[in-house]
Amino acid sequence: MITHRTLRTLAAAAAVVAPGRLRRFVHTRLLGHELAPTASIGHSFVDVDHLVMGDGARIGHLVAIRGCERVSLGAGAVILMLVWVNSVRRSTGYFAGLEGRRPELVMGDHSLITSLHLIDACDLVELGDFSAIAGFGTIVQTHAVDVVNMVQDARPIRLGEYAMVSTRCLLLPGAAVPARSIVAAGSTVTKALRAEHQVYAGSPARPARALDPDMPFLHRTTSQIA
Repeated sequence: MITHRTLRTLAAAAAVVAPGRLRRFVHTRLLGHELAPTASIGHSFVDVDHLVMGDGARIGHLVAIRGCERVSLGAGAVILMLVWVNSVRRSTGYFAGLEGRRPELVMGDHSLITSLHLIDACDLVELGDFSAIAGFGTIVQTHAVDVVNMVQDARPIRLGEYAMVSTRCLLLPGAAVPARSIVAAGSTVTKALRAEHQVYAGSPARPARALDPDMPFLHRTTSQIA
């Protein structure tokens, strides 16, 4: 397995244009990633320290994932195309003194990130089972400048199980979307929202209406809806 950082980046870049079997060889044998037999990676740049993909997990074409120490996709989890996930490893010296920072993307079983999203994973971005960043154009931003102390700060962002974030939303450091809740298109989540079974809307996002706990969407058995 390749351990030198520059050589790992070059191998990840070569894998983008490699045919399927060779691409899998690069990721599993040369980079040491753990891919289930039915997991797949398209023509995408995945330069991370450790990648784990469960049964049926999929990374589509033209995705760029870089700088994460760990990326984990549960069984059936999907990242579609043209998604950029960017992070900064702890070894770089950025965010000095910030204890507990985890530059990771963790996706639960059958979770989903659709196309044309920007994910800043300088701290943990976690999607619960069957949760989704849907539509397009959402920004998930875990880090920001602490203007009082003049340092970079980072905090995790989490989506609960069966939660959905709609088109063109903004999730800021420390944001959390409760399980079985929906963030309406164009909304900004600035903090940890609390109540489940709600539609949240606005900037900042606030409860807009209740969801029926029995609605099929909140009990679906697939990451994508045909």
